Amino acid sequence: MDQKIQYLNQMIEVVDTKVSTFKKNKSKLPTVAYNAEKQVLTRTIEDTIKLAEEIKPVPYSLINDLKSLIKQL
Repeated sequence: MDQKIQYLNQMIEVVDTKVSTFKKNKSKLPTVAYNAEKQVLTRTIEDTIKLAEEIKPVPYSLINDLKSLIKQL
């Protein structure tokens, strides 16, 4: 279980960094690049949510934050 928690923490760090960069630069991106980057970020966040759901006790607040993050993209 500790490995899953470590991996989840790493995924959250990656998501946080990538989303921050995306939000900062999204107005400068061409439409195709914007859509592609958004799709990759959404899938990465969804994978992070799936991993979080495997951890006991389930970190529901983290999962809710990640779902909100998808909506903000």
